[in-house]
Amino acid sequence: MIAISSIPITDFQPKKSVSIGVKENDDHLIAYTAYNVKTLLECSKEKIYYQQKLLPNLFVFVKHVFRHCNLTPTILVIALIYLKRLKRALPAQSQGEFDTPYKMFIAAVILASKFIEDTNAIAHSIYRLVSPLYPAKEINEMERSFLGVVKYNLFVSSDQVHQFVQEHKDILQLS
Repeated sequence: MIAISSIPITDFQPKKSVSIGVKENDDHLIAYTAYNVKTLLECSKEKIYYQQKLLPNLFVFVKHVFRHCNLTPTILVIALIYLKRLKRALPAQSQGEFDTPYKMFIAAVILASKFIEDTNAIAHSIYRLVSPLYPAKEINEMERSFLGVVKYNLFVSSDQVHQFVQEHKDILQLS
């Protein structure tokens, strides 16, 4: 095991923490996250707007945010839990623009980082990284939209994180 993340989860159990180990590298977790976001809803394949034309493929984008913003596997797992909640709450025939998966990913990781981090340093680094593509006002709108769809259901217990990891252990190469 090369990288281990140990971040306390605020679930009113002060001594309980979540530690997700990643074997060798985190590409499986990143690829699974990109796949999950891409398959949430049907999106246009056409890059209409200039900012959409600047976007790399989704895997590259997720990996770039993960590496440059110092995301942890725990943040991605919580974001995946949020995305699962989002998918359940979206109407069956929901459709999006080309960059909708990117926006859902940004909103999910910002909300996940805010959930587990008191200082919001990671959330701010995500804002800085994506601000050339999406201004702060638009990022805030993404968060509000996401929150509205999931009805502000952001609490994730450490048991839920452990359950998610156990259910997806082989795919994600997590220990």
